[in-house]
Amino acid sequence: MKTTQTNIAVSNNNRTATMIRNLRNVLGGALILAITLSSCKTPEKEQEDTEKPDGAALTERFESNRDDATQTFVIDIEAGAMVTGDQGTRVTFPANSLGLGGVAVTGNVDVELIEIYGKSSMVLQNMPTTGIKPDGTHEILKSGGEFFLNATQDGNQLEILTPVTIESKDFDPAEWEPMNIFRAGDDKDDTDLWEEVNEDGDEEGDAANAGEGEGPEGGYVMFNYFDTSSFGWTNLDRWYSYSGELTEIFVDVPDGFDGDNCEVFLSYDGEANALARMDIYNSTTELFTEHYGRIPVGQEVHLILVAEIDGVMHYTIQGTTVVEDHVEVMAAPVATTQSDLETLINALP
Repeated sequence: MKTTQTNIAVSNNNRTATMIRNLRNVLGGALILAITLSSCKTPEKEQEDTEKPDGAALTERFESNRDDATQTFVIDIEAGAMVTGDQGTRVTFPANSLGLGGVAVTGNVDVELIEIYGKSSMVLQNMPTTGIKPDGTHEILKSGGEFFLNATQDGNQLEILTPVTIESKDFDPAEWEPMNIFRAGDDKDDTDLWEEVNEDGDEEGDAANAGEGEGPEGGYVMFNYFDTSSFGWTNLDRWYSYSGELTEIFVDVPDGFDGDNCEVFLSYDGEANALARMDIYNSTTELFTEHYGRIPVGQEVHLILVAEIDGVMHYTIQGTTVVEDHVEVMAAPVATTQSDLETLINALP
């Protein structure tokens, strides 16, 4: 679908808000005309037009999507076991590796696994690849897989006594890049930023390993793997680490949309698994933005706005090239099904 896009380059943040206000004033005449024309609408149409985005419903959708993506397994922990996810993720539990209160448990345990490898799942489960550095700055990550792992027995939360190994799905060796280990929250519904694991105390963080082994359909494949001693969300990543000119980007959403009732994501073109959440909303300027001005100038991106209106998913997807102090004015979202939106996001460059 073709959407309207507007790029405005300004010299500083103060002028950003001014230009947006001026833009809205210019559009005032068109708004008056639209109001006049709307006088012939039927009462049913007027009621439809007053429907507002529902932030709570959008959060419920994200959480429901995570529940739907959760795969469950039953394993005999005394013997140890390996489970394999639908997308190829493998998790190996050594014998007697799980416990309760520091004491190893025996018998069957219930295992939960979520595996996320693509942008559509990152959007629809609200798990982008934004990381937080030790100095507090935020930056985009290139992901080799996001995983949620947990285990219980008879409803009791278990702990990992002996490290469990997670292997990502196989990849093309020509596309291999070194990956480090990142963690987010312990709960399935957490939306924490990713933090680099640094259990060894080294400057670079804990690295994942690249290995090869037999694939699910035979033959040998390449994969990343790492050990974890904690349940919850883990991620194979590396920092985007762009060395050129960086800038802030601002997103102006339509009237009625704000930081409480919609989400805006930034997809990097050419990067299959690099997706940021625009998680700052300024109620004075009515603009979304990201942290610390870490967006590369000249980077081609797509902005993705998602909202829930009267139980129906709505979206805008808009492509642009980032300029200095970029302001992107988003077109009004349109209704879609979640399945169709997933297809659209998967088709992004």
